[in-house]
Amino acid sequence: MKPSDILIVLLREAVTGEAAVITSVPDWQQVLRLAHIHGVEPLLADVILRLPAEKQPDRSTVLMLKQLCLHNMQQQTYWRRCIAAAVSALRQANIEPVLLKGFGLAEHYDKPYLRSWGDADIWVGISNYHPACGVLRNTFPEAIHHDEEYEELKHYGIVFPDGKAIELHRIAMDFPTRHEDRLWQTLERQYLVQAGQAGATMFDSNGVSVVVPPEPFNLLFVFLHAWEHFCGSGMPLKQLADIALLVRDDYTSLNDADKQTFNRFLLTWLRRFHVREAWQLIAYAAWQVFGVTMPLYMPAAPTARQTLFLQTVLSEGQCRIHENVLGGKDRNEERERVKQLPVLRRKMITLRGRFSHALFLRTYAPAYARHVLFASIRKGIRRTLRRERMIDY
Repeated sequence: MKPSDILIVLLREAVTGEAAVITSVPDWQQVLRLAHIHGVEPLLADVILRLPAEKQPDRSTVLMLKQLCLHNMQQQTYWRRCIAAAVSALRQANIEPVLLKGFGLAEHYDKPYLRSWGDADIWVGISNYHPACGVLRNTFPEAIHHDEEYEELKHYGIVFPDGKAIELHRIAMDFPTRHEDRLWQTLERQYLVQAGQAGATMFDSNGVSVVVPPEPFNLLFVFLHAWEHFCGSGMPLKQLADIALLVRDDYTSLNDADKQTFNRFLLTWLRRFHVREAWQLIAYAAWQVFGVTMPLYMPAAPTARQTLFLQTVLSEGQCRIHENVLGGKDRNEERERVKQLPVLRRKMITLRGRFSHALFLRTYAPAYARHVLFASIRKGIRRTLRRERMIDY
């Protein structure tokens, strides 16, 4: 069996409970390297440590995996306290936060510490954004604070000494067009504000209840975030596992009437955001890797695009070497170079990068690639006419 096949078999056991059957002696170092690329090391470690002793790796590798799980457990405990402190401080300022993405999905895992994460994402909304930034500055004076305009006003980050960060979001997603942005902000007001008012609890930490987005909005958001990663730096199996676990826990147990309502919501918004093709790609990958059947997907013989998509996900993980935004060049290196060029030349480089990006996406989702390309050209023309900043990354 190939290392990728062994990784899939073990991860499927972690998600569905299907017993892992390994027919050959694995190259555990290759399997663990793949797990690192895909951000699923703790999840894989838990499955490996439950294998019969004769099927486990050598003793030093087993000890390393145990240490990894222990470290992740300690980090989870520490960060739960940090999140609880941030949520308490925001509520004292009459701001109701909602926990997004990684940490907000950890409870769907059999053991929350098996979900690896980078940052803790907290949504507060546009109107509460600037007051909330001030609250976090006062709550965590020891952390390194970014400027409030960091990352195109999407979120404000504070970085702790261990390198982890809390990112305070004014918006959860941004889109190629203003129309889509307005649609999304309507969804945020409807689902995230209501979530904060309803008080749906993800976990209690030191007596503080933490709110997460409700279904089916949460599945739509996690899917869109995963697709955004695939379009940029690559989508790891960690994000695919998040989607599969959400479907397992929040969709498969619904009755037929509730499933139809769930499906109608998803279909409506997948159309409006031009991502129906992308949904079919990720739905196929979730079924093939984790054995979970997604809403709006019927398992069948895969298309060429679905097969290529899964191959790309497995081979790249979250480590795509060259992002397809600036003509295939390294993003940071190219960004520094174009700053020194005349304005018209900058525009030409940006346009070339957009065509390169659309060409990459066209292989997987042609309709979405056309939509993104036309939207970026319109945005570039608008910003040029209004003399806004000349290069848009």
